[in-house]
Amino acid sequence: ELQKHGSPGIVMALVGNKADLQEKREVPVQDGIDYAEKNGMFFIETSAKTADNINQLFEEIAKRLPRPSPS
Repeated sequence: ELQKHGSPGIVMALVGNKADLQEKREVPVQDGIDYAEKNGMFFIETSAKTADNINQLFEEIAKRLPRPSPS
């Protein structure tokens, strides 16, 4: 829906949460990567519990945001 109706240049991420629970993984990492690439997103795994990759998620979004044109 966002791809169809969102602003051009929208940044989308597929975020796998609970990365700290590797032993309970239900979706392989490569499936997440493949799905994200197919749908114009980037993929990252995070853990709210341990804060792993939380800052990296927001940094990656910020890097991908469109820059305003100089006027």
